[in-house]
Amino acid sequence: MTFHQETTMIEIPKTFEEQAAQRMTLYADALHTHGVFPGAPLAFVGVLTTGLPGEVIELALITPGAEHVWRAQPLGPIEGGAYRRHGLTTLDLASEPPFTQVYPHMLEVLQSAGPVTLIAWTGRFITAAVAASLPPGTPPLTPLDLQAIVDEQDRTLNPYARYLPSLPGMGYTVETPQIDPASALSHARALQAVTAALLERRSTRTIPPRW
Repeated sequence: MTFHQETTMIEIPKTFEEQAAQRMTLYADALHTHGVFPGAPLAFVGVLTTGLPGEVIELALITPGAEHVWRAQPLGPIEGGAYRRHGLTTLDLASEPPFTQVYPHMLEVLQSAGPVTLIAWTGRFITAAVAASLPPGTPPLTPLDLQAIVDEQDRTLNPYARYLPSLPGMGYTVETPQIDPASALSHARALQAVTAALLERRSTRTIPPRW
């Protein structure tokens, strides 16, 4: 016997502005289920790595009222694709401490910020990269994964979608700052701006240009 599971889809508005507002409502409501509200104490993390995910070579942390950036010397090589993205070489990082020395400082800063919710764009990627940079058994970094939240809501609108949203690609829903691929802090700042826009439901009013 064959069972057919019917997929319920939300009706999509016809205009771009209405579609953006619809997505905004879904994203904001989903964040609320994770305890993330306007005015809540939040922190944001961005990283550069040696590969996918590779080791962390730059980590940026934005806490309420402060920004922090650390660089780390990797144990392994930097993959060609990662180098073409951020332009960093092992020689550039030769004088930096290993990530095993950086990580405790980052945790201290995060703890001193008080009870905050740590948000990443690709939380699973950052968790894997941090784990790859540390000895087994080290407490992991497990931020809230905003990409996963957005993707889950996108599939509510289109269950057949086969792509993951990107942080720059969020410009089709909110005003997304220009991101410098060579700066972990630039990624964290863009993430902070996008999160604020989602929580405040500030959707775009025009279709961004296609390059």
